[in-house]
Parts: sequence; C-alpha cells; structure tokens
Amino acid sequence: MYKYGLILASLLFIASCKEPVVKNKQLTSREPHGKYLGTDQAIRTNQIKADTIVYSESLYINQQLFVVHQTNNDRIFVIKENRDTIFTRNDFSSDFEFKDFNGDGYKDIIIHYRTNVPGIEDLLLYAADEKTFKEVLDFQSFPAPKKIKGTDYYYSYHRSGCADMNWTSDLFYIKNYKAIKIGTIEGYECGNAGIKDGIYISKVAGDQELPVKQYPIHVISKYKSYKWGFIQEYWKKNWRSFL
Repeated sequence: MYKYGLILASLLFIASCKEPVVKNKQLTSREPHGKYLGTDQAIRTNQIKADTIVYSESLYINQQLFVVHQTNNDRIFVIKENRDTIFTRNDFSSDFEFKDFNGDGYKDIIIHYRTNVPGIEDLLLYAADEKTFKEVLDFQSFPAPKKIKGTDYYYSYHRSGCADMNWTSDLFYIKNYKAIKIGTIEGYECGNAGIKDGIYISKVAGDQELPVKQYPIHVISKYKSYKWGFIQEYWKKNWRSFL
C-alpha cells in the first residue's frame, strides 16, 4: 500500500511542477520517488555507484528540466532531463543552491563544501547558447566570492593562518568558464618573522605580481566591519586599476 501511495505522490508532484524552482522532500531510501528524473539509471549509465539520494532539487530553465541530487555519501550529481549526468563531484559537499551568480538573468548552480577554509564552492554557470550548465574552472581558489555591484568582477576572502589574523582577498573575473585572478590584498597582523604587519596589495598578471600599495594594519580598525569593510571598500573603489 505504501508503494502505491508513493507512486501516486510522485505523479501528483510531476503534475504540480509549474514553478521555475521545485524543491523535493528529503528522500531516505531508493523508493521510486521522482523516478521520472531517471536518478539511478542516469548514475549507472555513467558508471557511477548509485548511492542513496537524501535530497533533490529541480530547476526548469528554457523549458528544460535539470535536477541536482545529493547522496548519503555527500556526492553531488547534476542530471539533465534526457538522463545525462552533466556534472558529478565526490568531495564533501554540504549543500547546493540555485542562484543567478553573474547577473545574466539565468539561475546558476552553486555547490558548497565542508572544509577547513570557509566558503569553498563550485560554480556551474548556465550557458544559454548550449542550454546546459558548465563548470567554472579554478573557482574553488576564490572562497566566499562577492560580486562588485555594477561590474563583472568579484573578490574573495580566505584566512591564511594564525587563527585568521593573516588573510587574503583576491580580485578576479570569469572568462570562458575560468576564474582569473588580477589582484590580491594580503593582510598580516600576527607578528610573523620575516614580514612586517600590514596590508600588501599587488596587481596580478599570470604568475607575475606587481606591488601596488601598502597600508599599516591599523587602518582596518577605521571600518565598522573591520578588515571585511576595508576589503569591500578598496575593491569597490579601485578595481579598475587592476585591469
């Protein structure tokens, strides 16, 4: 009886999928909930072990259905409605979200990870010309990314040691589905041997770094949000200098 009730619930779910983003209830077994998505079949087709799916979320875009599955082993699968698996990741993913990251009007897929560096993410941008999602290479090198309003540039933040008293923020942009660094702010406030406490700003071109500016570390105390306030204001005012 339970099996038939579950199938009926799945059919009602399909009939009600009219919103752009559809959230499924948590799955606790491999029961045929949402079987129209081709979950296990798509995974087996790509020779990937079929784990237990614990959460799924669906997105309609350009009249196509995409589904993201998260398994009990913290794996992520992105599946197209033709049952092709277009992305997999076997790392320790914590969750994912649909969000228009680059402001082009299409929702993208952001995958979050549990690591010792907060804010590590994967980004899959929607490629409207190809009608699919494409992974942005090197995106994990830019934790906790934020967009500079009104631009196509972003900045990141990550701790660099000494209980977050040493830290780094990188300015970057995305081209041809690759994240490219063009500037760096490095903060030191830990009394490290060999380097004076301060803020060191450099322009980056490939493997080359050109020093641009240096500030005493105490300038961050002038900002309400401390170092994060300094980082935000500096990139907002000076991003053009790094082009």
